[in-house]
Amino acid sequence: MEEFYRIPSYPNKLTATTTLTRLLDGLGFRFYWSTEGLQPKDYHFRPAPDIKSIEELVDHIWELMNWVSTSSLNKPYTKPNNNEDTRKQTLEIIYDLRSTMIAMNDEDLKGLRIRDKPFWNIINGPFSDALTHIGQINSFRRLAGNPVLPAKVFLGEPPERKT
Repeated sequence: MEEFYRIPSYPNKLTATTTLTRLLDGLGFRFYWSTEGLQPKDYHFRPAPDIKSIEELVDHIWELMNWVSTSSLNKPYTKPNNNEDTRKQTLEIIYDLRSTMIAMNDEDLKGLRIRDKPFWNIINGPFSDALTHIGQINSFRRLAGNPVLPAKVFLGEPPERKT
């Protein structure tokens, strides 16, 4: 999924939906680059026996995004059986959340619920949790010897290609 290869230009207006969409752009971009180029052995890496592996972190991020899609938008997904498909589908879910939420107005957003809590809990719950786990994947990749390519997260630009 190339939608998160780079972050699109920012919106022309500032609303709750454009702000939430930008959060999803950043989440998708960071997930894209934290998982781009993972090798099968990388997925099994865990820094200690009692810490989640990269595979378990990717699965958990999928679960978080599917939870938001299922509970807030009534759009459940079926989890794929392999790591690369889980990665791709996670990006698809984030993009679907983005596309659905950008079409909402502020009143529509206000109606979103997760565990009978308002839309705000989506931000401080699953979206923030996913960002934390993306950071863990980045750290674990360094420890595993396969560091993340140096995307420009502040600007939302992909790594520069070396010629």
